[in-house]
Amino acid sequence: MANVRKVTQRARKDGSTKVSWRATWAGSDGQRQSRNFPKKGDADAFLKSIGSGLVGGSASMSVLDLARAHYAYFDSLVREGIRETSTRDGYGLHISRHLETDRDFAKLRLSELTTPKCQQFLDDLLPRSGSIDIVKRLRRSLVTWCKFGQRKGWLIANPAQACTVERMVRPEAGEERLEIPSKDQLAVLLAAAEIGPQPIMDSAIVRLLMFGGLRISELRGLADDAIAFAGAGATVKIREKLERQYTQLGRVKSAKARRDVPIGPAAARAVKAWRLKRGPSAAFVHKSGEGKPQRVPGRLFPNPEGADLWDYDEFMRRCWLQLMQRAELVEYLPDAKGKIRPVIAFGPHVLRHVAASLWIEQGLKPKKVQELLGHSTLAMTMDLYGHLWRDEAEDAALAQASERLIAAPGKRNV
Repeated sequence: MANVRKVTQRARKDGSTKVSWRATWAGSDGQRQSRNFPKKGDADAFLKSIGSGLVGGSASMSVLDLARAHYAYFDSLVREGIRETSTRDGYGLHISRHLETDRDFAKLRLSELTTPKCQQFLDDLLPRSGSIDIVKRLRRSLVTWCKFGQRKGWLIANPAQACTVERMVRPEAGEERLEIPSKDQLAVLLAAAEIGPQPIMDSAIVRLLMFGGLRISELRGLADDAIAFAGAGATVKIREKLERQYTQLGRVKSAKARRDVPIGPAAARAVKAWRLKRGPSAAFVHKSGEGKPQRVPGRLFPNPEGADLWDYDEFMRRCWLQLMQRAELVEYLPDAKGKIRPVIAFGPHVLRHVAASLWIEQGLKPKKVQELLGHSTLAMTMDLYGHLWRDEAEDAALAQASERLIAAPGKRNV
């Protein structure tokens, strides 16, 4: 049972004594725990916090133990093919690079873990990492670890949930919008795809990205039978992706990412032409993320050098860079060591934004654009492309109509 009792220390040499108030309670793991406070009111308030589920946790497990336990659990999900290796590795990097380097926070017992201490960990991380994005990712990991601890009964509450990562918002920051290549640049890119050493393949790639809105991992992981031709057009059935780091096939990143995207006649003809030029794409045995070899269908775009799968870096070097060079969308700039290197105007992922902008220009509603892009939430779609739905003429008409609703003095109808 939780209680507060007065504790009087032994008398000092000068005869004075120190009094404190000890709060004692049973932790989430059943072990008795205690903590001293200078005032009885502080001890009472702390026990009330525990009773309401605001704080409290295991006295035998540290934050580092919790993070490692979650990593082991997540690793088991990866081996079963339920979760992705890249996500697991991200948790591992957060543990080794950031949590283990802050020894005081890492060894903190869960019974002592509070929101202010989690917030202090994140605040201290910013000057060490130099990146606000890293701190934001660490906050998400910390929240995930604490949720895992709650499910296991090691934590009563999630002290990381209320933490925030503040960032300065300058007045001009709100004006920054997604930069989409001009239609002239896109026309040049389409033309460049038709004059290279692999014009049929390049045309199919560019048109699928530009008019289908595929992620580059989805394009590289697209099965040969994922294109369903109907009439003059076709439908792209997006079910798999090819991980960049491990070159492993896996399911798309979320249920919303599993989708069917229509493409027009020109894109459909380009894909048909590529399949005829390439010939049959044979099935092969592939060791997936969970480590289980299985036979999978051939890919629509296997590695031109003969491998079954096309590595991301190889794709960028042997396909995309050469495309951009032919389109004259490359600058040659010195790197940190003074060596001249090519810098492309934009990467293949930008064509996904192009597809979204073209759909919006044709009048598609936000929910439909979200479905075609495979975004997990409508908020993500609106954050990226909300400004593209703006109609300046409609805004002006709305402003004029609003003014007419309030007549000037002396002009009201009696």
